[in-house]
Amino acid sequence: MMETRRDFLKLSGLAAASAVTGCAGGFQADGWSRRDVEILQATAGRNGGRGWAAWQGNRRVAAWLPDARGPSLSITKSIAALAASRAADEGWLTPSERVADTITEWRGDPWKSRITVRMLLQQTSGMESGVIPLYRNRPADNGRVAAALGCVDAPGTVFRYGPSHWEILAEVMRRKLVLRHQLLSDFMNRTVMKPIGLYAGNWRSDRQGTPYFSTGTEFSVNELGRLGMTIGRLLAGNNSDGISAEAFAEMASPSSVNPMFGGGIWRNTRATRPGFGAIEVERSIDQPMPAAFWNRGCLSRSQPPDFAALIGSGGRRVYIWPEEGKRIARLGSSASWSDVAFLGRL
Repeated sequence: MMETRRDFLKLSGLAAASAVTGCAGGFQADGWSRRDVEILQATAGRNGGRGWAAWQGNRRVAAWLPDARGPSLSITKSIAALAASRAADEGWLTPSERVADTITEWRGDPWKSRITVRMLLQQTSGMESGVIPLYRNRPADNGRVAAALGCVDAPGTVFRYGPSHWEILAEVMRRKLVLRHQLLSDFMNRTVMKPIGLYAGNWRSDRQGTPYFSTGTEFSVNELGRLGMTIGRLLAGNNSDGISAEAFAEMASPSSVNPMFGGGIWRNTRATRPGFGAIEVERSIDQPMPAAFWNRGCLSRSQPPDFAALIGSGGRRVYIWPEEGKRIARLGSSASWSDVAFLGRL
């Protein structure tokens, strides 16, 4: 039986291993050590790599196939967080508001009525993951399917990775935008995609044209780099591309259940604490892990606490050093990619 995100990816061929090798060129190690550049050149294209690049500020300093384009999968979640932040800036969405205020059919449910927008963005809403009903075939109305899913944990108590939280968030925003005489897809293009310089012509959607918030965008390596620059600026406390750092900090805040995750962004906050260990995120999210697991974890002991990552299946990554203005974007298609090994070498 297909029950997990990884099962679905295997069936879809998105987690299949592949080997792509090539020579990277045009290196100019401005802001990067020569050793780091050599490591990038030697390793970033392995384990299913399809293209990558590194930047310092606005300048691309190293690259291999930077125009390569492909599915970004769960990196899409960070786009949803940016859209929610922009909605907060416009005054019609708050992280603390109850989802049942908008999805009114939830009001009589003892658990669903307690779920907030923030819990959706932290993936602690308690909703079942919803992989099968949301990803199998193409639902006519993805939001209605998501809203009908069951709540299996007390809200705010368990970090459960899956699409349900994000498609419910999309439904909340879609219903609110209907009252404002706007389409969700138009809002996304106006407030997030165009300001950052992103194009996602093949963005997965339901049969009504509502975009998925959990997955579905296709970006080039260069576009992932632009996304990383925007998020890096926001994480550093600076407004960027029409989004305020204050709203973003609220919408993308981690939870006490999993202090490593919030708003589609994985954080390295606890990297310097004694006894804490690096976690391979992509291999740890198919089944719910206890809060103690996430509370004693980090992305890499060798990277600073402000380091963050956008993580999509198969080695799709955006690594971000907000304070240094550095980032790496990578497209890949193999489950063998290891963040811990790669980051440990830099």
